[in-house]
Amino acid sequence: MQAYLYVDLAVSTAFHQPVVKQVRQSMPAVSVLDLDAASDKLLQHYALRLLRESERAVVSIKSDENTADLNSLMPLLEELFVEGKQRLILLQGQHPRLQRIFAARPHVDLKVVREEEVVPAVRQFLEV
Repeated sequence: MQAYLYVDLAVSTAFHQPVVKQVRQSMPAVSVLDLDAASDKLLQHYALRLLRESERAVVSIKSDENTADLNSLMPLLEELFVEGKQRLILLQGQHPRLQRIFAARPHVDLKVVREEEVVPAVRQFLEV
């Protein structure tokens, strides 16, 4: 199974994310899930399960300097740090704390991208 997980940590979050819609439409075989910092524990559990069960996964994290506390998402972040998994993390926006966290783990494949670069990066990594 291949998966795409969209995590919106930006303070001004929108209900519908165009990137998520584009991934769903252009790559129907990819399992897609989106959540934000306010998502409940059940949705976070599903996101964690999706990551663990997928052979290859892309995780987009949309953030800014004003992103709220990351503590609720730490289980998800910790899963991204597991070595030996085929995962790509796409960071949209600037978030110094997240960038430091990922920089301390050189085995994590992190790319800082603009919104229009997300779908091509997902397609390339998942080879869809």
